[in-house]
Amino acid sequence: EVTFPTYYSSVCGGHTENSKNVFGDSYVSLQGVSCAHCQHVAKLGQFYWPMAVYDKADISDRLVKRYGSLKQIAPIVHIEPVAQTDYGAYTRLTRVKLIGQNGQSDTLRAEDLRLCIDPSGRIIKSTLCRLEDWDDQWAFLEGRGWGHGVGLCQCGAQWLARQGQSYKEILQYY
Repeated sequence: EVTFPTYYSSVCGGHTENSKNVFGDSYVSLQGVSCAHCQHVAKLGQFYWPMAVYDKADISDRLVKRYGSLKQIAPIVHIEPVAQTDYGAYTRLTRVKLIGQNGQSDTLRAEDLRLCIDPSGRIIKSTLCRLEDWDDQWAFLEGRGWGHGVGLCQCGAQWLARQGQSYKEILQYY
């Protein structure tokens, strides 16, 4: 008998993610897979989402409030990707480096950054996006998907079911 977490997201955006890259755990059954299926079912605003722009000072305040250890580097003036998964035409941020005005830095899982900035998950819908520094703002551009992207893609599974695949085949795929 094999047990593992049952991770799933609403829309993977074209590729599910390895659980190790998002949650730090490592399950052979939770490796990322290509998913061209969710785009057939997901609403346009869920598969692709519009850019989100946030004030740097506001993001710095939110991060320090949520993660007290970041007080030592505050204010945070730069965020750069340090780990990401490259899918060719797009990438998923998995870890970011936060750099303070004093030059000190720390790292954070990209999923934690996303949910700290947007706890609802309705604006920055995933980390499958590009992060840009715009003077006193950070912009999240070219967003795809909705959720962390690990495990089963709900919209992809719905499409596969509509194509006649059994639940066993769908679970085996993801």
